[in-house]
Amino acid sequence: MADLTCTVATSATLVEIYEDLASEKDEIRLKAAQALVSQFTPDKNATDDQIQKTLRRLFRGLCSSRKAARIGFSIALTEILSQILSSPRESSEFDIPRVVGFWESQSSASGSESGQEQRDHHFGRLFGAEAIIKSGILFKPNAPFSEWTKLLDLVFDLAKKKPWIREECGWIVYRCVYELSAQKAEAKFVESALERLCTNELARTPEGVAIWLAAKDLFPKVKLPSKVWKHDDPLDVKERNQLAKVMKESSVSEAEGENKGSNPKSSGVWNSKLHFAWDAVLSRLSETSAKESKSKTSRLSFSDFWTEVVDNGLFAASSSDERKYWGFLLFVKVLNESPLPLASLVFTKNLVRCLTNQLAVEDRYLHRMAAKAAKTIQTRVSKEPEFAAASINGLMGSAGSVNFDQVTKTKTVEKIVIEANLDALKQIVPLFEKLVACPGTSDSKAAASSRQFLAGLLLSIVRSRASASDESEEGAKEVLEQILFTFVRFAYFVEKEGDSRGQTAAEPALTEQTQELFRSRINSCLNSLIANQKYATALPYAVVRKVRDAAKSEEYGKFIIAMDDTLQDSVKGAFKSLKKLSSTEKKGDAAGVDAFKLLYSMTILQVYNGDADAVSMLDELDFCFSKIFGDKKSKKDETADASDALVEILLSFASKPSQLFRRMSEQVFGAFADKISENGLDSLVSILEAKESLAGQQEMFEQDDEGEEDEEMMDVDEDDSDVEVIDAEGSNDDEDEDDEEEGSEEEEDGNDDEEAIFEAKLAEALGPHRANQDLNDDDEGSDADMNDDEMEQVDQQLAKVFQARRDALSKNKDKKDAKGNMVNFKNRVLDLLEIYVKKCHSKLLALDLLLPLLRLTRKSTVKQISNKANSVLRDYTRLCKGSALPKLESVEPAWELLNSIHKEASHSGPPSHASACSQASLLMVKVLVAHDKNNISGIVDVYAETRKQQFLSKKCHVQPSFFSEWSNWCVSASKQMKN
Repeated sequence: MADLTCTVATSATLVEIYEDLASEKDEIRLKAAQALVSQFTPDKNATDDQIQKTLRRLFRGLCSSRKAARIGFSIALTEILSQILSSPRESSEFDIPRVVGFWESQSSASGSESGQEQRDHHFGRLFGAEAIIKSGILFKPNAPFSEWTKLLDLVFDLAKKKPWIREECGWIVYRCVYELSAQKAEAKFVESALERLCTNELARTPEGVAIWLAAKDLFPKVKLPSKVWKHDDPLDVKERNQLAKVMKESSVSEAEGENKGSNPKSSGVWNSKLHFAWDAVLSRLSETSAKESKSKTSRLSFSDFWTEVVDNGLFAASSSDERKYWGFLLFVKVLNESPLPLASLVFTKNLVRCLTNQLAVEDRYLHRMAAKAAKTIQTRVSKEPEFAAASINGLMGSAGSVNFDQVTKTKTVEKIVIEANLDALKQIVPLFEKLVACPGTSDSKAAASSRQFLAGLLLSIVRSRASASDESEEGAKEVLEQILFTFVRFAYFVEKEGDSRGQTAAEPALTEQTQELFRSRINSCLNSLIANQKYATALPYAVVRKVRDAAKSEEYGKFIIAMDDTLQDSVKGAFKSLKKLSSTEKKGDAAGVDAFKLLYSMTILQVYNGDADAVSMLDELDFCFSKIFGDKKSKKDETADASDALVEILLSFASKPSQLFRRMSEQVFGAFADKISENGLDSLVSILEAKESLAGQQEMFEQDDEGEEDEEMMDVDEDDSDVEVIDAEGSNDDEDEDDEEEGSEEEEDGNDDEEAIFEAKLAEALGPHRANQDLNDDDEGSDADMNDDEMEQVDQQLAKVFQARRDALSKNKDKKDAKGNMVNFKNRVLDLLEIYVKKCHSKLLALDLLLPLLRLTRKSTVKQISNKANSVLRDYTRLCKGSALPKLESVEPAWELLNSIHKEASHSGPPSHASACSQASLLMVKVLVAHDKNNISGIVDVYAETRKQQFLSKKCHVQPSFFSEWSNWCVSASKQMKN
């Protein structure tokens, strides 16, 4: 009775174990396998009956499609076989032939099963073979060799009869070769595998190639079947065509059918995963490529293999989408796993064409795969920046297209060039220069578009390098110079016929518009570079020097900028000054030298760009240079005159709507801010006090009523331009909405009035002949009653009316443009004053800025300007404290300034104005008290008088905060004085 209870309990346990072996969770399967295997350890001394029942159950389980049964049962089967047959067991009749017999019988399909059941049995046979091989029982010294050959026959027979499972069958044998090598088994096992591979006509299949290569490499002394591959190597150079057909699983021609094992049946099933044979081939080609330089070999090189098998095979024009999909998988695989020399070889013609076409249209079958491939390129470049050179050459060189990004509507190339390191850029930039010269099209418009795109890429490189901090200055500078010189070549020179000076001649010739675009790109590049102190001086100078030298040597052809003798003399003088600056070693004034180098370079560049005012600016620069860097005994007032002239030059640059000239003027101004005289500061202040209107512009720039037309710039992308656009209406904050709406309503009312006046004049000119006169008039209308003289008179009147209308519209446009110009100019001046107060806030002269900034805060019609003026003043008052307070030479001007500030505070203005007045007043209080504490009494009287005016005068609009802040200061100051 006890034995029966034990048997029942054991049976219940086994049922649970077998159930868990099919679990989808790895940990449950492994635990169940361990529990089952533990019952067949040598110390358990399991009976043959128990072994037989367990093996039958496990082999049957391999034929089940339930959950993860095949995986769990195969693990348990492998371990149990290894334990029970690893060593002879006493009184056991259980042996290897019996195990193979169980496997064969349990996995055989009788033919009466359903299609799914038959598939399950086929997979059961496959997993059973794998378990037997992994257990190693067939390779023991006492194992009958016939059982190994029997297993091979059953596996290869399955692979031949059921092509859809052929890859899995081949994988088992392929991995077996590696296990045999690890166990140092005899070569006869591998020889029999190769023999049956050929007997079953599977040698020339992807599986056959993989098994053959593994056998050849791991068992060098193995006897290979003859007349299958030339030199017994599927990777032999002479087998390239045959290998291509095999790897893309195409049938072989009848002419080759006479060869043994050369006519395999196609698998007939497409798999979205790469065949394992590709790994086998690629890994060996990588090894071959590494050895190529050391010894000659008859094996295919990686390059030849990729071109023949992948590019001309999988990516051939006639290939199916499924084969191209495999091609993209291979492309991604090589990019992710292969070393740089091999990964650089995969950008072949058919592949790149297919990649471009599939990326270009979203609804194409392989678009997502192509997008993944493009992303993989970018990822490889981000991890290995030197790969950028091969990527760009592949996508845009002979195999690709200059307009890859434009055609595919992506930013693949742009992202790659930004990630490129210096070594890669040294290859990319010359390639771009060649492509600019020859974009690969004879159409002028298409060439212009390609050149514009290339110019944008070069600009992107400059911008990324300008902000990079992880590279040596010399290496980066060399690349940046090369880019700038490329721009110089195509911006300022035209090649002479038949004289390309060893360089690629431009075909088709560059248009004037394109050359203007390249000149614009030079400015954009310098705009980014001068923000970096490493390049701010050297590279602008390198550009103008290159233009000058190339114009002399005609290195790039004929110089297109017309320069008369006067211009040439001015430029020569400027270069002489630059040479002196380069050789000047002024200790403690390096910033001044660099600033003048930058100013000279940029002014010369303006001359080369055809700016008429640049010549006079060069003359003024010479004057400044001679006074500041010339005779040290020069008088103080002469130096002051030079600094005043320098301010005027900087203002002329600052007035231009360009970030480049703004940054340049700021850098130079910062170097000479402490040398600015009272007249120079007045020049800045006068701009702040000018009206933000056409009249203010005419007064500032001494224009006549008609104004001057600006030079038209070429239409370029806004992102690539360094031109700044300032909104003349100020910021778009919510609190401005009411003002904007009110302004727009006034503008609409003004437009309505103008429209009414125009219609009235038009009606007067037409007289009784208006088009909207009474419709009941006779058909013999007034036109019939008009003679020629009357009609001519009406025409003249109409011409006058419409001319007046055009003049009015033109005047309105001039007004709007003028306001924008003045707002831009004031912004730039405030930028300079911000630099001035940071560097010179402790100077007495800086106090002259208080009133102009307060007035600008109150009077400006543009909130942006008002806020900026208030910001500059706030920074100034914040910096002036303690020992940094200006020291008075005479007290009278200070009292006068304090009273003027209080008078300014009485005017009505925005909230920021009241706060600014209070800060300015308290600053003057601190200055007066620092000069003499006895001034406190007079200060109290000034505040008392202002308080009195607040009570008595309706015109006095001093805000309460003005006095509350004064009171707070008094409390704080009194505590300090008492201490």
